[in-house]
Amino acid sequence: MKQEALNIAGYADQFSVMPGEQVKVMVSTTSKSYKVNVVRLCGGLLDTERDDLPVEVLQADCNKVYPGRVQGIEAGSYGKLPVPSDWMKGGEFTVQLWAWPTLTTGAVHPQTLWSVEAMNGASGGRLVLEQDGLLALTLIDCAGQSAVVRTERPLIAKSWYFIAVRYSAEAGEASLFIDHHDQWMPARDRQCIKIKATLDFSNLLTGAVMLAAQFDMSRRRHYYNGKLENPRFFRIALDDEQLEQLYAAPAVPASMRVDCAAYYDFSHYISSSRLMDCSSGQNDGWLYQAPARAVTSHNWTGEYANFKEAPDQYAAVHFHDDDVCDAGWDPDFVWKVPDKLPSGVYAFRLETDVSVDYVPLFVRPGKQAAKAGAVYLAPTNTYLAYANERLYEQAQAYMGDDYVLPEQDRFLSEHPELGKSIYDLHHDGSGVQYSSRLRPIMNIRPHYRNWRSVRHFSADLYITGWLEKQKQSYDVVTDEDLHREGQELLASYKVIITGSHPEYWTRPMLIALKQYLAAGGRLMYLGGNGFYWVTSLDADRPYLLEVRRGNAGTRSSDTLPGQIYHSTTGEPGGLWRHYGFVPQSVVGVGFSALGGINGCGYKRLQDSYDPAAAFIFEGIGEDEIIGDFGLVMGGAVGDEIDRFDHELGTPKHALRLATSTGLDDYYQVVHEDLLFTAPGQGGLDSPLVRADMTYFDIAGGGAVFSVGSINWAGSMAWNHYDNNVARISNNVLRRFLT
Repeated sequence: MKQEALNIAGYADQFSVMPGEQVKVMVSTTSKSYKVNVVRLCGGLLDTERDDLPVEVLQADCNKVYPGRVQGIEAGSYGKLPVPSDWMKGGEFTVQLWAWPTLTTGAVHPQTLWSVEAMNGASGGRLVLEQDGLLALTLIDCAGQSAVVRTERPLIAKSWYFIAVRYSAEAGEASLFIDHHDQWMPARDRQCIKIKATLDFSNLLTGAVMLAAQFDMSRRRHYYNGKLENPRFFRIALDDEQLEQLYAAPAVPASMRVDCAAYYDFSHYISSSRLMDCSSGQNDGWLYQAPARAVTSHNWTGEYANFKEAPDQYAAVHFHDDDVCDAGWDPDFVWKVPDKLPSGVYAFRLETDVSVDYVPLFVRPGKQAAKAGAVYLAPTNTYLAYANERLYEQAQAYMGDDYVLPEQDRFLSEHPELGKSIYDLHHDGSGVQYSSRLRPIMNIRPHYRNWRSVRHFSADLYITGWLEKQKQSYDVVTDEDLHREGQELLASYKVIITGSHPEYWTRPMLIALKQYLAAGGRLMYLGGNGFYWVTSLDADRPYLLEVRRGNAGTRSSDTLPGQIYHSTTGEPGGLWRHYGFVPQSVVGVGFSALGGINGCGYKRLQDSYDPAAAFIFEGIGEDEIIGDFGLVMGGAVGDEIDRFDHELGTPKHALRLATSTGLDDYYQVVHEDLLFTAPGQGGLDSPLVRADMTYFDIAGGGAVFSVGSINWAGSMAWNHYDNNVARISNNVLRRFLT
C-alpha cells in the first residue's frame, strides 16, 4: 500500500556504472537503523494505487542492516578567496566591489556580500545587506571592540552599485561608500558614510574571505542573493580620488597595484569554478554550490550576447541562497558491482520501520561484454532537469481539491535544502539554470507519482518492463554515457529504444545519434517532446547539468538579457530547433502541444496501409483504434505530444501512419509555433494539436519509428502488456532487430 510518511532518503555518487566498478551510497534517516537490498527493477507500477513493484532481490554484500544517522545539507552558493592573511594587519585597508542585489527588502535573513574572520574566529569584518535593505559594514578588532557603518537609504533591487569600505587607524575612521549605477537618474545617487572608530588590528591574521556568505562556528549562513563583481583588497585606505578612479576604471590602475593584496577578475575562467586573482600573489579563489556564471556585469553594453566575445562584460557571479550542487554527505556503504551482473535498471532499496526509499542505478554492459541487439537509452538528462521540481505547489488548482501530495513531494516541502529543478525559480525570482545528481532526488523513484499519475523514471519502467515481459535481451546506457562516449557507444547495437520523455539532449548526443542512424542504426522513439532543449553537461563536473531557456519555447522562466550562452560549454541556450537540430528532421516528429487530464488513442491513416509499413500493423485491424486505454490519463496520446510536419523538416518519404483521435482544449499549441496570440489554439480547434505516429527508412539500413506521445509507455503496460500498443511495439522491435 502507499506509505504515509518518509523518513529516509539517499543518493549514489553515480547514475551509471559498469560491472567491476564501485558505487558509493549516501543515506540520511531519522530512524535508528535501516535495511539495504540491491534490487533489479523489472517494471513499473501496474496498479498505480499501490506500491507493488516487480523487483528481483540480488545477493549483494551490501545487503544488511546499517545504523541510521541524519546528514544535513547547507544550501547556498558562495566563494572562498585566499586573500593574504595580513591584509588588515596594518590597520589601513580598503575593500571594493560591484554588487547587483536581487532581494533588498523582505528577505527572510540578512545577506552577506563578504565576510572575513581572524584565524581564531574572534575578530574580522563583514558587509551585510540587512533585511530592511540597508547595507551595513561591521568591523571587530583584536580586543573585541566593534564599529558599524550603515547606509542611510536602502538599496534598490536589480540595480548595480559600486561599493567600497575602508578603515584608517591613522585617521581613526571607518567609511562606507556606495554609488548607484543606473541608466537614467535625476542626480548621482551616492552615499558616503563615515564614523569615528579606534580599532586595533595590529595582530590580526585572517582566514579566507568568504564571498556571498558568512561563516559562524564552522557553519555557512546569511547567503546573498544577487551578482557580485571583481572584489579588490588593498592594504591602504584609499582616498576619495582613488575611489573615483576605481569607479571609472575597468581594472585596478597601475599606481594602486603595489598596495593591492588581491584583485579578482571574474571575466577569466568563466566556464569553471575558479576565481582568478590578477595580483602578483595569484591567490586564486573558488566557487562552491554552483552559482551562475556567464552573467552580465555592470558595464554590459548590450552589444554582445556571448560572453566569449566580451568577457570583461561578464565579470560577475550570480549567487543564490538556495543553490545546491553537492549535498556533501559521507558515504554509508559501498557496493562493488559484480563482474557478471547483467546490464539493467537497478536500485538500492532503503527500508526503515515506517518507510522505504529507492536509489536508482543504471548498470551498463562491461567494455568486453557481449552486447545485446537492443539498447535502452535512459533519459537521465530529463531526470536531472526535473530533479526535485516543485511544480506541485501549483498543482492544487489544476488537479482539484481532493489531490493529495505523494510522500516524496511532502518530504521535499519539509526539506527545501534538497535543491530545485530547472523548472523552478530561486528565492530571488531568477530561473534555476543548473541541476546536480549529487543530492537526494525524490522524483527519480520507481514508485513516485507525478500529478496523479506516473511520469519520467517511474513511467520509463513500463518500457524496460515491456522488454522484460518479452524476455528480450537488452542493455541499458544513460544520456551521460552517450554524451561522454558518442557514437562508439551505440555502434554495436541494432536498435536504440528511448524513454518516454527524452527532452534534454546535448550536442554530442545529437551528433552521435545522427552518425548512428547514418551508419544503419534504427531508433524507436517511444515518447514525446524529445530533442527539445539545448543542454550542457559540465566537463569538469559531469554530475552538473545546465539549461538556459532563452526567450522561446514552453518554459518556466525567461533568461535575463545577455545571458543565454551556457557557462559550462559556451553554446547558446534555448531550443534545438533554432540551432539546426529540428526534431522533425531527426526523428520525423517534434513538439506540438501539451496538456493533461485526459488522453486519447490513435486512428490509422492511409500511409499505414503502405506495404513498407505492413510489418508495423501485423495483428492490428484496419479500423482499430490504437491505445484508447492506458495507465496514464487513459490513453496512449497525452501529456506532451509531437507532430509530423514537412515544413519543419520531416523527411519527404516519411510515412504518417496514425494520428490522435482528438484532444480537448486542455491541450494548447506550443508557443514557438505561434507568431501572435489568437483564439482557437486548443485541441478542439487547432489542427496543430495532434500526435502523429511516423516511420521512415534511411539509406544504408537505418530506420526511425516515432510515436509522438509521452503516454505511449503507460498504454503499452496496460492489461499486463496484452494490447495493441504493445503489439505494435513488438512488431517494430522484431523487425528492427533483424
